[in-house]
Amino acid sequence: MPEPSSSAMATLFSDLIGHHVNFSERIDAMPEHGEQIYCAYLIKPMESFRVIKADLSLLSSFAGALIGLSPATIKERVADPKPDESLRDALHEVMNIASRIVSVDHRAVFEGMYGDPSKLPPAARSTLLDPCNSSHFKVIIEGFEGGGFSLLAPF
Repeated sequence: MPEPSSSAMATLFSDLIGHHVNFSERIDAMPEHGEQIYCAYLIKPMESFRVIKADLSLLSSFAGALIGLSPATIKERVADPKPDESLRDALHEVMNIASRIVSVDHRAVFEGMYGDPSKLPPAARSTLLDPCNSSHFKVIIEGFEGGGFSLLAPF
């Protein structure tokens, strides 16, 4: 299955949040920077799962930029033990739109976002544990915190 290009991903996210985003492909995954988020996508019609694994700080930057928050406000809201509903909703919107780059040839349906990989659907957990294909990126967002972003596929 063809993989999305780093330039296509950068364009999608730059257009979405209104800030320049750069995806630089890497051979290996970036070292984890804080809490990780796992997003599961059901690929139609194959009924298989792809998984995005990314730093919470990176995904929060996407979500916060989407709703016009400053980097300092994003960090405050992420650090607050009480989940921020507007940031969470924006993050779900960002990851839903990301389904356009999760699969180039087939339809990807955003199934959910998880802080704990053991909560992923079983087929998505299998993809996470033993991906057949994986793409890893270092992401830089102009004026915001970047981080690691990996796309894992079962075939």
